[in-house]
Amino acid sequence: MSDWLSPEQGALLLTLVAAAEAGGQDEVPVGAVVCDALGRILSAQGNDCVTRSDPVGHAEMRALGQAARRLRNYRLLGTRLFISLEACPLCREAVGLSRVSQMACAARRDPESAAQPESGFFQDQALESASVALLHFFFARKRADLKCDGKSVLIS
Repeated sequence: MSDWLSPEQGALLLTLVAAAEAGGQDEVPVGAVVCDALGRILSAQGNDCVTRSDPVGHAEMRALGQAARRLRNYRLLGTRLFISLEACPLCREAVGLSRVSQMACAARRDPESAAQPESGFFQDQALESASVALLHFFFARKRADLKCDGKSVLIS
């Protein structure tokens, strides 16, 4: 076993950094990274729906858009999309329209579907656990905020 991260692990780790940054801005902590065929990072984004009042400010949509602008082409042929959490239906459609060549996710939206073999999921327990932990912490904090007599209280 190597002590080095694979390119996939490195890209997925960067999705977690973007997710954590989004969570720090009170956004659902999801991150996405687009790499070119050589593994160079074209974009890294987190969710930004709340901050920008944008219903499609999902990490995947933002990362695809940034990569397309950088390449000056909406067709992202030969690129790979890495996501900290499995894409929603809207983002899956955008991935298809952008013609991304491959997609890898650290964690599934529905853990029960893990028994179903499907491409697009990178099997790394530590990365999956970290992605799930970010989401659990975020939503636990949100639930705690709601229980404080209807007043928003930031829990550090």
